[in-house]
Amino acid sequence: TSVTATVTVTDAAGLTDTQDVTVTVTDVNDNAPVFADVNYDITIVENTKGPTLLETTDADTGSTVTYSLSGADAADFEIVSNTLALKEAADFETKSSYAVTVTANDGVNSTPQAVTYTITDTNDNAPRFELLGSEIEIEENKYDVITLTTTDLDTTNDTVEYSVIGADSSYFTITPVGGLFITPVDFETGITRYDITVTASDGINSTDKPLTVIITDANDNAPVFADVNYDI
Repeated sequence: TSVTATVTVTDAAGLTDTQDVTVTVTDVNDNAPVFADVNYDITIVENTKGPTLLETTDADTGSTVTYSLSGADAADFEIVSNTLALKEAADFETKSSYAVTVTANDGVNSTPQAVTYTITDTNDNAPRFELLGSEIEIEENKYDVITLTTTDLDTTNDTVEYSVIGADSSYFTITPVGGLFITPVDFETGITRYDITVTASDGINSTDKPLTVIITDANDNAPVFADVNYDI
């Protein structure tokens, strides 16, 4: 930027002279970078890194802006090509929010900008069976029921459906809410165990649980005398 003016001088005799004067103003780096006016409270879906483009302006000409990170979660972030992102894909079940401060520096002046990442949950975990061992004992002749219960780390889905498969699955019925019923069986017929697999599904993810059902004997038969001649 420059300003030009004409300076005129006059002496006592009335003689004058003029001279053009140009004043050129050179820029100095006296303005800090300014972050773009966007929302820095950012929501991202888990299993993504949430890349965010960092944009700044600087009133000074020819300034070069660089970025640095600080704050509690700075170690979890990186900046590549002016883009802020998590180093690893977010896992809602491990950490649901991050806070970091990004500082823009033009070599002389700097501006901090607080950034938060809020992680939203997705259905990426399978249900887990609770309090269910690999073997269950059931007394013969009983139409018994086993209640299947599961937990799911995801908050986005609380509906779990159950099914039963395997060579002996025809002896069982299962309700959608996890009631496993067994058809009554007579121990004395030689059936002493069943091998099945129960499955819990949340619509996307599923867990199989192999299960052995042991049939135990009950005192349900009267004594029988030996087939001998009792006319003694």
